[in-house]
Amino acid sequence: MDKENKKRKPNWTEEEKCILLDEYGKRKATLKSKLNPNVTATKKYKQWEEITDTINARNLGVKRTVQEIIKKYENISVMAKKELSVHKRESNKTGGGPPPPELSDSTKMVQDIIGADSPVLAGITGGLESEAEPEEQHNTELSQQSQTQLQHRQSASTPNQAAAKKTLATREEVLELQKEVLQLQKNKLQLEIEKIKKEKENQDLYNFILNNKLLQLQSEGKVTITSVDK
Repeated sequence: MDKENKKRKPNWTEEEKCILLDEYGKRKATLKSKLNPNVTATKKYKQWEEITDTINARNLGVKRTVQEIIKKYENISVMAKKELSVHKRESNKTGGGPPPPELSDSTKMVQDIIGADSPVLAGITGGLESEAEPEEQHNTELSQQSQTQLQHRQSASTPNQAAAKKTLATREEVLELQKEVLQLQKNKLQLEIEKIKKEKENQDLYNFILNNKLLQLQSEGKVTITSVDK
C-alpha cells in the first residue's frame, strides 16, 4: 500500500453531513424498513451507493466509501440523540436559568428524519435508550456486508461487474439462510441431549430405589438373591 492510501481522509465538513442527512431523508422509507421480500439487503445497499455517489459528486477532493457513509450516519444519529437528550433535560428544568443551547443543523435534520413524535425521542428523559434501534443494527450489518461487496467490486472492474455483485448478494443471502438452519438444528440437538440426560437420570433413580428395596427385603428374609454360575 503506498503512502497516499495510508493518509487519513479529511474530517467531514458540515456540507457533507447535511448532504448525507438530506439524501438519507429522501430514502428513509427503504433504509429504515426491516428486511422483507420487497426491501432486500441488496436494495438497501443500492440506496447507500446512491447517497455515496451524490456526496462524492459534490466533493471532488475526497472520495468516501459506502461503509464510511453508513458509519458516519450512525455516528451523527448517536450524537444527535445525545444532544436532544441534553436539550430536553435542560428545557424541563424549573427555576429560571439560561435557555438551552440551540440545536445544531445536523441534529434538527436527524430529528426530522426520526420524527418529533417518535418513541425514540419521546422516551428520552436524561439518557439514551438502553437498546439500539433495529435500524442501527441493520445498518451495522449492512456496513459489514458493504465492505465485502466493495472489495469485490474494486477487484472486478469488468463488463460482468453488475452480474458478479448480484451473485455475491445472492450467495450472502443463501449463507445467511444456511446459518439459520444450522442454528435450528443445533437447538434441536441440544433439546434431544437434555431429554436423554433426563431419561437417564430417571432410570438411574428407578434402579437405585429398586436395589434398595431388594436389599431391604433380603435383610428381612423375605427374599433370597442367588447368583447364577456361568
